[in-house]
Amino acid sequence: MRTLGDDYILSPAQITGCANIAEGCNGGWTEVAYKYVTNAGGIVQESTDPYPVKTSELGITPTCPSTLTDQVVTVDDYFTLSSETAMASYMGSTGPISVCLDAESWNSYTGGVMSVCGNSVDHCVQAVGLNQDASTPYWIVRNSWGTSWGESGYIYLKYGTNTCDITNDPTYVSVSNV
Repeated sequence: MRTLGDDYILSPAQITGCANIAEGCNGGWTEVAYKYVTNAGGIVQESTDPYPVKTSELGITPTCPSTLTDQVVTVDDYFTLSSETAMASYMGSTGPISVCLDAESWNSYTGGVMSVCGNSVDHCVQAVGLNQDASTPYWIVRNSWGTSWGESGYIYLKYGTNTCDITNDPTYVSVSNV
């Protein structure tokens, strides 16, 4: 039996492939994905519905499986955070958050702390950590472009300056087991 509090690696392929109104690999908003998960009766683990090899690295939206029957959690509600300070506080006490930001300049990112980019929001990803002890404090953001991109699939964005418009749409969810 699964219990709330278990760690799951959830399927991004289910969201991009099955939530047609979320626009797959062509963009979309996390709130639409949250509503999809609720309406679909939950989300499966990545091991149940993984990205096909290299699909996410090529920006190709995966196909939705005809049946998904092993959902582990569903979204009960979602909440928006109001500032980088609120984001840091939530992350420090609870965990990762969804962020939608400007990733237009990310194609050439290979490492280091990015401190300059635009504010035309076009990409939703997951902020998974914050290093406030570094000489230049930074967010640790997990991207969906595969581990050969950036710092093994992550990008570091300067903290405290709304880099890439990271405060545009930071959200977190309350969930329950299916």
